[in-house]
Amino acid sequence: MWSYGQCMDNIKGIVLELNTMFSMLMELLMNDSLLTTTTAALPNLIAAIKATSLTLCVMFFLIDFFTKTLHLQWVTWENVLMLFIKLVFAKVCVDNSELIMTVVYKGFNGFVGALSGTVMQYRFIDGDNMTKAQYFVSSSDASLIVNDVKAGFLNFQPLLMNLQITIQGLIMKIVMILANVVVIARLFELTVYTLIAPVPLSTFACDGLSDVGKGFLKSYAAVSLQAIVLAIMFFSYNAVNQALISGNIGNTNLSLNGLMGLITTLTLAMGVMQSGAWSKKICGAM
Repeated sequence: MWSYGQCMDNIKGIVLELNTMFSMLMELLMNDSLLTTTTAALPNLIAAIKATSLTLCVMFFLIDFFTKTLHLQWVTWENVLMLFIKLVFAKVCVDNSELIMTVVYKGFNGFVGALSGTVMQYRFIDGDNMTKAQYFVSSSDASLIVNDVKAGFLNFQPLLMNLQITIQGLIMKIVMILANVVVIARLFELTVYTLIAPVPLSTFACDGLSDVGKGFLKSYAAVSLQAIVLAIMFFSYNAVNQALISGNIGNTNLSLNGLMGLITTLTLAMGVMQSGAWSKKICGAM
């Protein structure tokens, strides 16, 4: 005797896995101690990069100094003083690059924390059993599942429905895995940017190369801003699903036989993959 209740058990298991991966994702996104912990584990590398950057800083200063002193009309005490001030500024940036980058990173993460409140209150799929079932099947099928209707022995509809739910659930889990990969890759990118920051910041000692440092700061701000872009997408995901799946906006045809949950998840995946490009456009780092 086949039962539609078996489909409900399958749905609950899939939803539990999706929500667990989503909670892990949000924890990775909002935990501002991960970057500090990672960079603190490489003190020798940081010291070596800073030493090299200070050497570059002096070289860039000398290039700028000798280039400008060829024009005698430029050589005034004000211009020379400004040149040395730029050298001091570049050295301060190099010496405190880790602190500067961490402040920028934690600043943007602070906005994410303000948006989110607490991680545990957010779920990838939320709502009662009927809402959860409608992520995978149509409203009429969801009623059979929630009410645990018994099917005849030769009625293979529950079995086929379970197969459909399993396939959709697998695709949604793959999407969540990709989202976690993007967030973890972002953490690696931030770590590399933070460690290598003294090198591009040393270009502030030379007018002709200062655009490199400015471009680096824009890129770092873009990667940090990506956390806010991702957070907004994740927080709005549940609201969009409530409107399209549970509410159906007054039209039951919008359920598309239960495929709307898969469609919105794939759309979210596309947004997650594009979040880095969006952040760079916002910061003008393209």
